[in-house]
Amino acid sequence: MARMNSLYIMVFACFLSACSDPHMDIFPPLEDPKLMSEKLAVDKMREDVDAFYYGALERHPSLADYADQAALKAAVAEIKAGISEPLTRLEFFRHVGQLTHKFGDGHSMLIWPYQEYEALREAGTNPFPFSVHIDQKDQLLIKEGQSDATGTHIAAGSRIVSINGIPADQLINTMQRYVGGETEYLRKQFVAGRFPIYLWAVYGIAGDFSLELELGANTVSHTITNTQGWQVKGGAGENGQAFSYRMLPDGSAFLHIGHFDIDPDWFEDFTDEAFAAFKKAGASSLVIDVRENTGGNTDTAMYLARYIADKPFRMISRMREKLNRDNRGFMNYKGEVGEVIDTAWDDWIDPVSDTKRWAGSTYVLISPITYSSGIVFASTVKDFGFATLIGQETGGNANQTAQGNLFNLPHSQLRAYITTRMLVRPSGSLAPGGVKPDHSVHATQVTLRDGRDVELEKALALIDESR
Repeated sequence: MARMNSLYIMVFACFLSACSDPHMDIFPPLEDPKLMSEKLAVDKMREDVDAFYYGALERHPSLADYADQAALKAAVAEIKAGISEPLTRLEFFRHVGQLTHKFGDGHSMLIWPYQEYEALREAGTNPFPFSVHIDQKDQLLIKEGQSDATGTHIAAGSRIVSINGIPADQLINTMQRYVGGETEYLRKQFVAGRFPIYLWAVYGIAGDFSLELELGANTVSHTITNTQGWQVKGGAGENGQAFSYRMLPDGSAFLHIGHFDIDPDWFEDFTDEAFAAFKKAGASSLVIDVRENTGGNTDTAMYLARYIADKPFRMISRMREKLNRDNRGFMNYKGEVGEVIDTAWDDWIDPVSDTKRWAGSTYVLISPITYSSGIVFASTVKDFGFATLIGQETGGNANQTAQGNLFNLPHSQLRAYITTRMLVRPSGSLAPGGVKPDHSVHATQVTLRDGRDVELEKALALIDESR
């Protein structure tokens, strides 16, 4: 379905267990669709703000390590005080949604009003049509060149100065307040990934757009209408495919894994096929691209790691879980509500058989939006020395949170997602920060404009040096 493709459900990945219970249903429908148009009473919305806050306190395994508790409480009070008149769910989201960034965790957030977003699209209003990139200077850039049916062209690397008269830096800084993430930089990268959604959810901008663009010394204005058809002309990416493999011109193998949110059986077949093709082609070096991988099922990440592993390994070293009324297990066997369970992880995994295992050198491309089980994969191959990492430090912590609960705020029925577990990387290190690359490189406005893939270029340079 279009809805599922557009909402980046990989971010809400299920870790280490299946997502089958009601509290794991990501996008349930509204029981009463009239709620989308009705206005909520002030006291009810203030109760919902409290429900979001206390729901996080009840579920998160280590909120004090992620959030500034005093700042979080102050934000709750400020948001409640700012609600002074009846509002629709979407209008209310623009208040309560700002609490999300105060949690400081990419697995704890309030989901945008997805029912209203789908209703908008079904009525024929299109969201912002271009993919964007936010660079290290906070420039908002067109990621891929675009052309419409009339021949109008927008070049990759064009800097967005403003949209509908709102400066790009204001758009970015405001929208990141509605996004989960350990760092402001990570939240901005998630904004880039879901830019059409948050441009609508936070600013109500959809359908027609007035763009002011800058490329080099030139500044131009474009009016983008709801009926224009735009097509990508060049740019980065694997032709929109989440999973692909190919041989590179120098004879190296290339494997693109856009996410791990896929049926494990399908992924195993795909991975077997890819590595069989690499072996048949005689490749001795492999590049695995997880730069856009925001997570998914750890079983799929583990299976990929088994192919490049040369010894037994484990994906994490410890797991902390906080129990609530939804995750205590069958007959509440895990324990009491509020109890925190800290368990050593001793599940060691063998590589695939010698006849299937990859024996060449491996390079893994990572980025600030490699997240969730994408980070678990990256930390595993780094800690065990299975691959050389290239790119930028992950924006999310190397020690990831996981396995969230979903619940509705009682009156608005806005959907919240709060993590219940924390996973410690295989090395056991508790050092703050993300997974760091062995070789740090990043895209710039110039490299985007020239259509260059700087991380892949670095991998190929290292491969060439090793020959």
